[in-house]
Amino acid sequence: MPKSLRRWETLRQKGKAKFIVQNGLLAWGLPMFIIMTFVFGRAQKYPLTPTLILVHACIWAVAGLGYGWAVWTFTEKKYQKFIAQTNATQQT
Repeated sequence: MPKSLRRWETLRQKGKAKFIVQNGLLAWGLPMFIIMTFVFGRAQKYPLTPTLILVHACIWAVAGLGYGWAVWTFTEKKYQKFIAQTNATQQT
């Protein structure tokens, strides 16, 4: 089994929801929120208001959850395909 899929076996045992929150929301969405709101936001002509920060937080939270879900789905399909191929090879 490839090293990446062995790692995936370990990660997937923790559960889909935990993976999406940790890897999507916290590891991707939060840094993107900080960078896009406070780093690139300073270069914009509009003021940084609490409302704008809240809007950005909502956008990047949803984007982070979507990213985590997409990574889970893609990697799980790849894993299931490998398992199916391995089982088919062992049966022949």
